[in-house]
Amino acid sequence: MRIAISGTACQGKTTLIKDFLEQWPNYTTPKKTYRDIIKENDLDHSSKTNKKTQKNILDFMIKEQKKYHKSDNVIFDRCPLDNLVYSMWATEQSKLDIDEEFVKSCIPNVRESFSNIDIIFFTPITKCASVEIEEGDLRDVDSKIIEEIDNIFKAMHREYMTNDTSVFFVKDDKPGIIEVFGNRRERIQIIKLYLDAEGDLTGGGDLIDEDILSHMNTLSGAWSDVDPTEHSYIQKAIQEQNKNKRMNK
Repeated sequence: MRIAISGTACQGKTTLIKDFLEQWPNYTTPKKTYRDIIKENDLDHSSKTNKKTQKNILDFMIKEQKKYHKSDNVIFDRCPLDNLVYSMWATEQSKLDIDEEFVKSCIPNVRESFSNIDIIFFTPITKCASVEIEEGDLRDVDSKIIEEIDNIFKAMHREYMTNDTSVFFVKDDKPGIIEVFGNRRERIQIIKLYLDAEGDLTGGGDLIDEDILSHMNTLSGAWSDVDPTEHSYIQKAIQEQNKNKRMNK
């Protein structure tokens, strides 16, 4: 099983991977990550990212994913979905060099890369379950930026869930994207809905106790007001897709 943890900055992804590996020790995580690419090449990143950084990170992520097969048990810290979301956010920042044409050129590679991931566990910001901010030298801690990027992730998730002909995803060859939220224990309990004791796919809903299930029901839909067209780049991509459909009729 090839799994990725995705989401905006400072939402406990590193902690979740640590907890995951303790629960499923038969999994590994690559020693080298996108952070090493940033450090090795002294790249601007996060809110100061640029085309060079985004391309280097995307190329690295895709190359790293291809090392693993469906029979391998591996969990990745982020994946090309994260890279695409950050690039989309950057198109709206006037001081950055990333534009819509750059993002458009990345979409086919990101779309194709999803065939090399089985599940993406997405860590959204929710109104009912806060996560302690994780600070570090390669993390943005600006709450406004964190929320803006989180909104794009949520919009992409809604696009994934509602549009079978999405420009971003291949209908019959895309990973599952599953929300994981709550405290550390609750996040692992949610993952147990989908993975058995060996880390294989399961429908084992009996692995969650009544208290956890009740809390999950309270949290679910905490960001249901997010519209996939609220982000300008997604809106333009959908409009262009619909235009192409009309032209091909």
